[in-house]
Amino acid sequence: MKSIFNPLMAASVLLLASACAKVERIEVKPAKVALSEAGESVALSAQAVTAEGKPVEKAELAFASTNTKVATVDATGKVTAVKSGSANISVTSGEVSASAPVEVIIPSAILIKGAPFTLTGLDTDVAVEAEVQDDAGRPVKESKMEFAAADASVVQVEGNRLVAKGVGTAKVTATAGKLTQEFEVTVKLPEVDAVAFETVPATLKVGESAPLAVVAKGANGAAIKGVSFTFTTSDEKIATVDAAGHVKAVKAGAVTIKAEGGSKATEAKLTIKKK
Repeated sequence: MKSIFNPLMAASVLLLASACAKVERIEVKPAKVALSEAGESVALSAQAVTAEGKPVEKAELAFASTNTKVATVDATGKVTAVKSGSANISVTSGEVSASAPVEVIIPSAILIKGAPFTLTGLDTDVAVEAEVQDDAGRPVKESKMEFAAADASVVQVEGNRLVAKGVGTAKVTATAGKLTQEFEVTVKLPEVDAVAFETVPATLKVGESAPLAVVAKGANGAAIKGVSFTFTTSDEKIATVDAAGHVKAVKAGAVTIKAEGGSKATEAKLTIKKK
């Protein structure tokens, strides 16, 4: 007696076997979910399988989130971010279940530690410590931060260091992705303790001129950069002095040249001789 192969019957047997197969585990892909924006979604792929790893085609799968305030999931396995935090998405078929962890990190703000800053003295600097935080107040690791100064004549940016270049106040902007944060940096000079002439000629002949060098010093004796000086002469008929400190001999005689800076002053005697 010949055996007759019936494809339809074979398919029905396989389908019935698949339908009756026991679900031993659930495979979920991706194994972990990371989301970085509110409303961002990713679709989970879940498959019920037998102990041998064969798919159970008609197994019913149910999805659920352990924290819907952080992430939701619909009946098809679509996971959507709500706010920063952690959650687990469970996939269940009968008594068998699996899960995929979800981490939502939504950058929300830039925290500048120690701002606003005051730098005392030109060329002094400060290293800015800054971090990006998510909307749950947690630090966002490995965030790239860039700084830019609105006025480079006051503050110069070198990586995360701010260098004082001129007296005044300037805004600095920190940028990380779509986030920005402004803060102010003020540059001032140290208090002047004393002013002194470094070079001043003892004598000049009528018609000659010479530059005067003046230095301002702090209480520790160190020179202070950036101090502006005003110069005056006791008798302009004998010698004049301009705003830059250049003195010019006019006629024979003796004068006193005075330099003032940072509320301190110093004087030097100058003798003018005939040609």
